Amino acid sequence: MNIFLKSFAIIMLIIVLLIVVATQLISTEDIVNQVSTNVEQSTGRVLTVNGEQSLSVFPSLTLVLNDVQFSNVAGGSKPNMASINELLIHIPWFSVFSGELAIEKFVINDPDILLEKNADGSVNWQFSTLANTSGDAENDTTKSPTNDKSVTLPDGFDISLGQVEINGGKLTFIDHQSIETKIIDQLDLAITMPSLRQALNLSGSLRYMAQTLELESIITSPAKAINNQPFTVELNLTSALVKLNYQGEVVQQGEELNGKLSLSGDSVKALLNWQNIALVAKDEAFNKFSLSTNMGFVNNKLTLNKLIVSLDELEFKGSTAITLSEPLNISSNIDLGILDLNPYLPEPSSETETTSTDDQASQPIVWDNTELDLSVLRSLNANISIKSSQLLIRDIKLGKNELALVLNKGVADVQLKSFQGYEGNGSGVIKLNANKKPYQINTKFDLANINAEPLLTDAAGFDKLIGKGQLAWDLSTQGISQREFIKQLNGHLDISFIDGAVKGVNLAAIAKSASNIMQGNLSAVSLDSDFSNADKTDFAALTGKFTLTNGVATTDNLSLNNPFIRISGTGDINLPETKVNLQIKSKVVASTQGQAAEATDSGIVIPIKITGPFHDIKIRPDVSSGAKDKLKDKVKDKVKDKLKGLFG
Repeated sequence: MNIFLKSFAIIMLIIVLLIVVATQLISTEDIVNQVSTNVEQSTGRVLTVNGEQSLSVFPSLTLVLNDVQFSNVAGGSKPNMASINELLIHIPWFSVFSGELAIEKFVINDPDILLEKNADGSVNWQFSTLANTSGDAENDTTKSPTNDKSVTLPDGFDISLGQVEINGGKLTFIDHQSIETKIIDQLDLAITMPSLRQALNLSGSLRYMAQTLELESIITSPAKAINNQPFTVELNLTSALVKLNYQGEVVQQGEELNGKLSLSGDSVKALLNWQNIALVAKDEAFNKFSLSTNMGFVNNKLTLNKLIVSLDELEFKGSTAITLSEPLNISSNIDLGILDLNPYLPEPSSETETTSTDDQASQPIVWDNTELDLSVLRSLNANISIKSSQLLIRDIKLGKNELALVLNKGVADVQLKSFQGYEGNGSGVIKLNANKKPYQINTKFDLANINAEPLLTDAAGFDKLIGKGQLAWDLSTQGISQREFIKQLNGHLDISFIDGAVKGVNLAAIAKSASNIMQGNLSAVSLDSDFSNADKTDFAALTGKFTLTNGVATTDNLSLNNPFIRISGTGDINLPETKVNLQIKSKVVASTQGQAAEATDSGIVIPIKITGPFHDIKIRPDVSSGAKDKLKDKVKDKVKDKLKGLFG
């Protein structure tokens, strides 16, 4: 036993002495030269060591290099693509005696890595090899590394890395085409690559714009990536703001992509704030979001198929294609589902509500003469189809709708293919030509069977008209400001409502009282009665046609038919000057048949004038003929007050 122990001790002593002697015989400079030669042969770049070089034995054979420089491509903005403060290379023992260098582990401390895209589109991470150095000059392709698109690794060349660790340092990306610089720092990464022809695994964390990102990535074959061949990649990125996953194929160094992309997060507001984009929104808006799609990118065209986007309670589905050209080209087909925009709209201004009270005087309307700039429409071409099953905007509630937008060279065509809302339906077209000044706008709409009360209440807060009917208009204008668009408005507007009522006033009662005064029948007049909001004027039909010329709407056939009263009107509404001038005639039907009476039946005609600026309209009934002055003035005040409540 003692002999065995002594023999073992002697053998171990011999091994230790061999190791010590071997380390003394190994030249650190020779190892560095061999590494530099291999790097230059495989990349076409120069690796230099300007700092101290040392070789340690335990716990493994480790080469320590300080101030390591890896040269940049010719014409780069800086001489070095990478500068490393300290590089530790772990080398297997037997590789020292085999004559072939094998590396089982890299430890990179505080690297400064530069990635840049030149103005001609070439990139500095595209390497060339100098494997064929014995051929003649004619066969020796000495292309610039930045222009070499057919780089291949030498046959039999391979690198095996047990693990590469990157600790600290930063990575800078400079795009000289877009004049944009991005910096990633606080690198804490681990890379394993058994072979250039096996999967490369990357995991760790980094910091970008003060946000820490955890990432995991797999590249199926680094050799294919270096040789500019298609390869697959999987990327998972996680942070406090967003989660991203991509699985797909990369072709031509990223010039072509094809894969699945998903993105999600808890707050759009926080994500935009991270990118220094301010977003003011309600607490319940712009929070949780997600996106999933089949993504493709080829020939500068990005396609998103089977696109599903969710935002808070909303969900959109469809497809989109974006061509990166001049101008930008977008093609989309989107189903918005139930689109409730109320959480994303600002609260109504309290100032607006307070100024509408009766105690405060209405202010004149002033059309804005600020010149509009619609040149942005010339920077984008689009073909977009949008549909929704329901649309909610404040109090406006719409059913199924479908809209198509075509934008080409500054000319926008908007087609409301189908419209459902307020128990009716319709369609319309808007055409805007912003290709030259003055801008031109044409619009044509037809809405049928529309329920007037909820429509006008939701759209304008006007709840005094009950009935169903039709709205139709065909209008055109041109200009460069709101004032010019109003001034150049031309076309026609038709309205037609049936079986409804005007709430808040009983025109038949007013006209009948005025008629009794004019006939001297004072006993039938009640001057002390007041009319409440419960009153209304029923009508079988309310119709009118307006012709607009240079912003002035003229009518000669405004008509309201009531069982006991006929109302007709003529005049104009001057939009540029915000003035109205209408002459209304109220005719009390003499026949007891009421609504069934012929239009020729005799009756008393009560003329009414509606004049003045929009903010101060005056309604003056003319009952002077045949009435006593004292009673005439009182009735005029009564009629004026009630009609003003109706129209004002």
